Amino acid sequence: MNGSVPGSLTRILLVVAAAAVGGSWWMVSGIEQQIGPIQLVWFLVAAIATERLAIRQPGGQPVPTSVAVLGAAVILGASPLIVALIAAVAWLVGRLVGREPLELSGIIGRVAGAWALTGFASWGVLAVPVVWEGRGADVSASLPVGAAIAVGLAIVVGLPAVEVFVRTGGRWHVPLRRAREAIMATRLVGPAVAATAGLGALVHPVLGIWTLPTMLIPLLAARVGLERLFVADRAYEQTIRAMSRLPEQMVTGPHGSISDDHGVRVGELAAEVAHELGLSERDTIDVVRAAHLHELGRLKLEAGEPATQRELAMAGGQAIRMVSARLDRVAQLVEAHGDLTGPAALRDDLRQQVRIVAACCEIDRYAPDPIEPAQLDEVVVRLVRDVGDLDVVSALTRVLRRQRVAVH
Repeated sequence: MNGSVPGSLTRILLVVAAAAVGGSWWMVSGIEQQIGPIQLVWFLVAAIATERLAIRQPGGQPVPTSVAVLGAAVILGASPLIVALIAAVAWLVGRLVGREPLELSGIIGRVAGAWALTGFASWGVLAVPVVWEGRGADVSASLPVGAAIAVGLAIVVGLPAVEVFVRTGGRWHVPLRRAREAIMATRLVGPAVAATAGLGALVHPVLGIWTLPTMLIPLLAARVGLERLFVADRAYEQTIRAMSRLPEQMVTGPHGSISDDHGVRVGELAAEVAHELGLSERDTIDVVRAAHLHELGRLKLEAGEPATQRELAMAGGQAIRMVSARLDRVAQLVEAHGDLTGPAALRDDLRQQVRIVAACCEIDRYAPDPIEPAQLDEVVVRLVRDVGDLDVVSALTRVLRRQRVAVH
């Protein structure tokens, strides 16, 4: 047993849990309803307007800014039915505007998340029954502190954790570490969205329909800044992918030829194996980059005399270090890949990552297409002999079996 739950069952369990959490709103809710029918229409308009304005941070999942609008409505006492309706309509309109497919799982997930958010708010009021009030000469505002805290935690912690659990297919040995990394990967986005939800709930009694512009200002500022960071990071990764294709353009020489997209395929497979083994996000990124660039040494040695695999790997490491100081650890992995019995490959901090790259490289050279069951036993024997890491080989075998099932 590898402690996994089928993906469909995982989603069903999460929806059932969300329904139970949201249903508790009617039993423990202590939030005073502060928004009327006409005002709810404005919240619906605001959710629709912000649905397509997702905020992305490098390494993290995009967070729709409409979540801030939903959070404000929840803090102001909107019921699960109302919040779920707003979430569903905003999601549908956003998909239609973007001409994206209307997936049933997508709308169920959005409705379930909005529904559960109200339950968390009611729990927050029950745990912290404090209402902050501010009064001036002509205006007054109040904020249920417990609800605001609960909604903020749900956005900052709950949202990335649930997404990780769904993406990992319910594999129980990886969610906790992945959840922590996902939270860190949205550490700038999550607090910004949560704080804006609290701000919207606080100023709505005073500003009314002007609440939306007030919320949009910090959201758009965060989106513009983080979008630039995201684009720069994506360009960096695309450069690495482009570099992985350079050795493929060379004519066959003394070190043999490379099939098209070998580095890209090895990188994608290495990412799956790293996730299967529960590697940290930082280690996974390094493994994928090393997988993309592990043949780069051919650029330096192709025109010369035949070289050993270790010499090719060392040349690749030198070339990588010339590209960027940020890739020093990737260079170490590429160098160690050339000699799996050498000192570098035996280091505790490199051992598993190096063997992931080696195993994925070997399997792609053997059969770039999905392997048939009759071939798999032979491949496993070769990998155990050549790579020498049963954990890596077992993880790779599970990934290959899932890929074959997905293809067929």
